[in-house]
Amino acid sequence: MHSLGPDRSAQGKSLIWSIVRDFIAVAMLALYSLSAGLATNRLSHAPLPLVYQTPEQRFNAELTTLVTAPPFEIAPASIVGLPEFRSAIETRSALILDARPSVFFEQGHVPGALNLARDDFANDYLHLSTSLRSAADKPIIVYCSGGDCHDSRLVANALLTLGFTNVSVFTGGWEVWSAAKLPTSTGSGR
Repeated sequence: MHSLGPDRSAQGKSLIWSIVRDFIAVAMLALYSLSAGLATNRLSHAPLPLVYQTPEQRFNAELTTLVTAPPFEIAPASIVGLPEFRSAIETRSALILDARPSVFFEQGHVPGALNLARDDFANDYLHLSTSLRSAADKPIIVYCSGGDCHDSRLVANALLTLGFTNVSVFTGGWEVWSAAKLPTSTGSGR
């Protein structure tokens, strides 16, 4: 067997240390570059997504963002009372949207209403997009449970942001409608 001399052993250790040092330098440079890139992207006015999303996934995310915005104040003209709401339903002069979750909608809703639930806005909006677009020239009235419920305001705000211009809210909601013993429907309505 051949034993390595002290010079060869020292050269081997020096070579290994040199490789490790270069590897650490490259790793540090890579981490610095990654950090700088992520920070720049994050601070950009239009950051790139870090994970690929299909166009449909991006659209759903944007719709969800619209409806999760905080409640806003609707101008007095954009709020309808029970008489106007009832008249719109009886004459079919407006598109009526129920912003409550589908489980409540199925248990009971205003006749002719469509379910555009705040909690599943993106999915419901895509499902109802044809009906919504075909009724673009009609007034849209959104309601939810009533009382402290803000779902109707959130859905109305999202619709206004999406370009619908004639959107109102019936703030009395299901609570006032059912208390007045007015006609109701059940089921999914789809």
